[in-house]
Amino acid sequence: MFLVVWVVSCAYVFHLLDRNWIPHDDGVLAQSAERVLLGEMPHRDFAEVYTGGLSYLNAVGFRIFGVQLMALRYVLFAFVVAWVPAVCYCASRFVSAFGAAAVTLLSVVWTVPNYPAAMPSWYNLFFATFGAAALLRYSERKERGWLVAAGVMGGCSVAAKITGSYYVAACLLYLVVHEGVTAGAADRAAVRSGYAWLVGALLVGLPAGILALLRGHLAPEHVYHFLVPATVLSLLAARTAASASGLPIRRRLGRLWGLGWPFLAGLAIPIAALLGPYIAQGATGALLHGVFVSPTTRLSAATWPPNALLGAFPAGMVALLFVHACRTGGGPRGWLTVALWLTVPVAALAIGGVEYLYGVTWASVAQAIPLVVVAGAAVLWLRPPTGDATRWEQSFLMLAIAGFTSLIAFPFALPVYFSYSAPLALLALVGALRLIGGPPQPLASLLTAYYAGFAVLALNTQSIHELGLTAARAEPLRALNLPRGRVLVPASDALEYEAVVNTLTSHAQGGFTFAGPDVPEIYFLAGLRNPTRSLFDFLEPSATGADRVLAAIDDRHITAVVTNGKVRYSSPLSSDLEAGLESRFPAARTIGRLTVRWRE
Repeated sequence: MFLVVWVVSCAYVFHLLDRNWIPHDDGVLAQSAERVLLGEMPHRDFAEVYTGGLSYLNAVGFRIFGVQLMALRYVLFAFVVAWVPAVCYCASRFVSAFGAAAVTLLSVVWTVPNYPAAMPSWYNLFFATFGAAALLRYSERKERGWLVAAGVMGGCSVAAKITGSYYVAACLLYLVVHEGVTAGAADRAAVRSGYAWLVGALLVGLPAGILALLRGHLAPEHVYHFLVPATVLSLLAARTAASASGLPIRRRLGRLWGLGWPFLAGLAIPIAALLGPYIAQGATGALLHGVFVSPTTRLSAATWPPNALLGAFPAGMVALLFVHACRTGGGPRGWLTVALWLTVPVAALAIGGVEYLYGVTWASVAQAIPLVVVAGAAVLWLRPPTGDATRWEQSFLMLAIAGFTSLIAFPFALPVYFSYSAPLALLALVGALRLIGGPPQPLASLLTAYYAGFAVLALNTQSIHELGLTAARAEPLRALNLPRGRVLVPASDALEYEAVVNTLTSHAQGGFTFAGPDVPEIYFLAGLRNPTRSLFDFLEPSATGADRVLAAIDDRHITAVVTNGKVRYSSPLSSDLEAGLESRFPAARTIGRLTVRWRE
């Protein structure tokens, strides 16, 4: 069965691999990789958007598959091929082989097919899943090598995008819980022990840190999606650590360090590999600034609020039906629950048509992660790990990884960001359900079929711009007919970019151009180099000032440029820069939102 699931999953993803794009997403990934290929270092030589490790990986992809957009997606697909077995393994710790197959297939259709661009958030998901599999294995075998492996996955995730640190936080929380679970039977005196107070104080720092991250973004929906899961998990971990045996504090700390150092050693390996060249080149400051300082500009420049809190109502209805099904079990009463659930989509369709049904269906899962974490934590709280401790801590592990990695959607909670953590939430759900008798049947089968069908028939065929927002169908796709293109994009995008690139390349000489603000795809698709550090102007506003840009244009003897008349994130061109470009490049052709200028 596993082989069939693996083949079907990979074939399905590969079939959709060349579809859908956001031009600046593909452009920034491709331009970063090409600049690495040409010998530049992220952060030192250009304003890398992410940590930098992914640019090196994508540069290897260019070496293997050629310098084209699809090369990045082929690298992504290679990770999908390895990721599918990891999902299946994780699911197999909680459900039967048939259930694990269903969880795997559902995970696949809700992820990469929705948006197969090689975004670093996919790599955060992949490495979090690999790490979860390693820690699940450790919980059963108690071999430290699995802790090292989980740490390596964390380091790789951070190297791809700094949001991989959320997975690291979840793992460290799990190690605290694992130490508490294995420390021995509960003891009243332990609640008042120094270790309990110390660990409790440290765990308070997790929700406090998230609260600091959310400053200025404390609307109810932000609290619900991002703060509640971390707070609940931290409280549960503190309680578990405090209620363990009354061993001396030094021994408890020694036990915790014995768990922590292999994980931290593994974590350090990929980070050291990334950091090493910067140390050798004396560019450590540039790396640290690019990773920890520049991204803070996104908190104001690139934001998208989560769905309104009212949207959690459909998720709550599904949760209540699950609770009811768990209490009634199978038989006639179980089928009565199925019949009750079927009235929900029928009623939604009758009330508002396909559009309303789409919105209710999406909200019922996209709003569910905090509900899953809170409900799962409640189950663990009410069922202390006195029986099957391994099952208990495995369930906590998946809840922690799901709860913390969902923070990847902050501050830009575009609907697709749910896909980056959806499989982890699904694994957390089945892990918690196992403790109360397993996923309820036959409701679980019906929901799996319904949500898989929704993903395949609705989500996977939509444009990323409509995903989770409307039931509208994507406009017709066609291949981007450029040497470095070849992905399937909306026909209007294809016409615009083909005309812009062909016009630009017919006037550009010397191998350089300037394109901005925020159109890094132009450089890559045209095969022309960027004379500035900038990929997105808002990351380093000082680097895109009129004097610096015009000086770079003059130094490189640039003969043609492209300007963007519809900027989404950064500020529009300054009047000084616009005037300087018009005086140097008097001839112009406007194509959609882009204008090509050149010397006559």
